Amino acid sequence: MTSYRILRIAMVSVLLFCLWNCSKKQKEWQLSPKDREQLSVIGNMINEDIEKADELIDILLLKASTNNDILLKANAYLKRGIVLTKKGEFINARDTLISGVNMIKNIKNLPLKNIFLLRIGNVYALDDESDIAMNYYTKVYEDAATKNNKKEIFLARANMAKILRNAKRYDEALKIYKESYEQRELLNIQPKNLARVLMGIGGTFLKLQQADSALYYSRKGFHISKSINDKSGESFFHHDFGVAYYLKKEYGKALQHLDTAKTYITYLKNDERLSETLFNIGRCYYKLQEYDTAIAKFSEVTTIIRQAEKLGSKGFDPIYLEDMYDLLSKCYLAKQDAEKSAMYEAKKDQISHLKNKENNEIARAMHESDFNINNEFIQTVLTANQQALSRYRGVLIIIGIICIAAIYFVFHYKKEAKKNKEIFEKLVQALEEKESKEAQKPKEIAITDVKVEAVLKRLAKLEEQHYFLESTCSLAAMAKKAKTNTTYLTQIIKQYKGKTFYQYINKLRIDYSIDRLNKDYQFRKYAIKHIALEVGYKSPESFTKHFKKSTGINPSYYIKELDKRNKNKV
Repeated sequence: MTSYRILRIAMVSVLLFCLWNCSKKQKEWQLSPKDREQLSVIGNMINEDIEKADELIDILLLKASTNNDILLKANAYLKRGIVLTKKGEFINARDTLISGVNMIKNIKNLPLKNIFLLRIGNVYALDDESDIAMNYYTKVYEDAATKNNKKEIFLARANMAKILRNAKRYDEALKIYKESYEQRELLNIQPKNLARVLMGIGGTFLKLQQADSALYYSRKGFHISKSINDKSGESFFHHDFGVAYYLKKEYGKALQHLDTAKTYITYLKNDERLSETLFNIGRCYYKLQEYDTAIAKFSEVTTIIRQAEKLGSKGFDPIYLEDMYDLLSKCYLAKQDAEKSAMYEAKKDQISHLKNKENNEIARAMHESDFNINNEFIQTVLTANQQALSRYRGVLIIIGIICIAAIYFVFHYKKEAKKNKEIFEKLVQALEEKESKEAQKPKEIAITDVKVEAVLKRLAKLEEQHYFLESTCSLAAMAKKAKTNTTYLTQIIKQYKGKTFYQYINKLRIDYSIDRLNKDYQFRKYAIKHIALEVGYKSPESFTKHFKKSTGINPSYYIKELDKRNKNKV
């Protein structure tokens, strides 16, 4: 009995020791509230006073080393890596981040690992090593997907989209950005990060020079940034508003937003962003023919670049420098200062030469190879020509058949064109009549059922908000927003709209696209695939199919005829 009791006591003691040891280990890998607060202060300080942030990191590292706190030390290395990245010291930044991640590589289930990998990827991206950066982002994405870590999935995809955008693969970047935006609730994206996604979408549309779409998404992001008092985000959006209005040739509005962005950015001490903003302010003044003011703004940009060069900032790479020198040359030419105009033209050419040096070498090699054609090759060409002559008669017969077929197709095309023209005129007339009727008398429906009336009012509100343009708009999603179930909503739409749910959504989308194409000149410039995305379709084929089913003609033909009609009016 005594032996049994001793055995029980021993087993309980071992169990208690294991539990105590596990809890101790768990505690080891958690930062104290005070340490978390210090790290948060450093994170904010990085954007406000980078040198002060560096000093605070040194203090934190000393504390971590004294207490042998690996997790705190790793976090300090992470912050130091961010500081070095911002300073453009990419090699030191990579080494620091890699050292930090190696400290914690044996600690299981620690989220900090993937944050390190994302930061290392960012350094490679800034150092023009996009392929390596993409490998890091992909690694994080795959790991996060297996763990269903929504935050890391989002961060990895956002960085992947940025790489694609910088590589001018705009369609792929837009696809990732838009998928992230549409899955915002599923991914539980925080407001600040959601604003950055919308910034990515708007910025990509600016790269495509589609100002209206850029403004549409940037406004959404701006309201989010403003609601959470994110001044950095607001500054980015004001800058993008300025560029969008510049593309729309509304230079007054552009300057208002760019000046606001400049105020914010000056406070945030982001020289790279400030120089880009000043460049865009300068080109607005150039368009307004205020050449002295434009020159002054470009001079401010030059001063910032020189300061960055003195500090050895490798991360500061003004991609707009060639355009700025071109505008400076034009400004001085307009002021009849030929000497300075020629000087800046030479600077522009020098940058252009450096950028295209590799391409020029390839072109030169190809050009030289054109003169290395030997006699044997010439003889081969002559022989081929003689053989071609022997087939001349056969070709004549084929040409005759093609001509007959062409005559038939031209006749058929003219017949179809006439039919399409009639459909187009009817569409335009119907749209004008609809607008006239709507202006004269609002549409009223006599409804007795209170529940039905409530659902119809919510549907009307969703129509006003253009919810049907969201690619995620589905029967279930709309039923939820209309505060009813799918069966009841289907019946109401069938009874009061005279359509199935999908017929109803497609009609709203096509009606919207017709109306916007009529009113928005810039929208008509979009490629069909971008118009399709804007009005809620996931593919241009689906949009074209529904447009033709609804109107009888293709959207491309409709746009072409609208442009002709408006040109004739002018």
